[in-house]
Amino acid sequence: MKLFIVIFLIYSTTLSAIDLHLPSSAIQNATSGLVLILPSPSAVKSNPACSLPGIETSATYLFSLEDLPYYNFHVQYKFRDFGFHIGNSFLAHPLYKESSSMFTLNYTHQEFTIGSSIRYLYNMVEEYHEDSVLLADIGLLWQKGNISTGLSVHNITHSTFLEVQLPIIYLWESCFSITQKSRLSVGLEKETDFDFAFKIAGRYDVHQVLTILTSYQYEPDRIGVGAIFNLKDFSICYSIRTHQYLSLNHYISINYAY
Repeated sequence: MKLFIVIFLIYSTTLSAIDLHLPSSAIQNATSGLVLILPSPSAVKSNPACSLPGIETSATYLFSLEDLPYYNFHVQYKFRDFGFHIGNSFLAHPLYKESSSMFTLNYTHQEFTIGSSIRYLYNMVEEYHEDSVLLADIGLLWQKGNISTGLSVHNITHSTFLEVQLPIIYLWESCFSITQKSRLSVGLEKETDFDFAFKIAGRYDVHQVLTILTSYQYEPDRIGVGAIFNLKDFSICYSIRTHQYLSLNHYISINYAY
């Protein structure tokens, strides 16, 4: 019964409403989608202006259901003031499949970075429909000293899927360095026909090999917790996040920075 509910929510909302946004990494699962507190290559999925060279891959069983594996792969490269990113996410089930491929380009000038992403969304429900759509996102990032602020807008093209317009999503986040070892991020998320969701996340670098992440989201209430183990250029993150009605979301990510 639980699996049916998840499939129904995913289908009826196209991964958009009822707070079913799927994090693209274990880090974002722990921080409730706030990306400035610990940027990674997959952060561009939230804000196209984020630029951190590296390779990142993640995997999870959505809400602890083995029939719903969800995979992500992201690569980002920086050349002078330009950042280039490609990424893909894939959700697989015998009755439901969805994939999202994206290409991102961003440019940095002094304290400002501007970026844009093109996303190709493919969705298939067995014996019901099969469709695809192109979407565009934009993002702006300002960084100075110990403060960074980002704003992004998803689906600026007002794209439609199955003759229904997909929601437009506004994301704002500000991150502050409290001490050399700790950071705090606050953010707001606004989706078409939904109220604002308030988010707050904290980061503490316990040691050079261990970082702790935690977050809280209000409306709807959700809590995220994660741990990152740093091994030279590699890092491994494991995180969990609660949901109002479903089981915990367990994520694991591997990140290589170059």
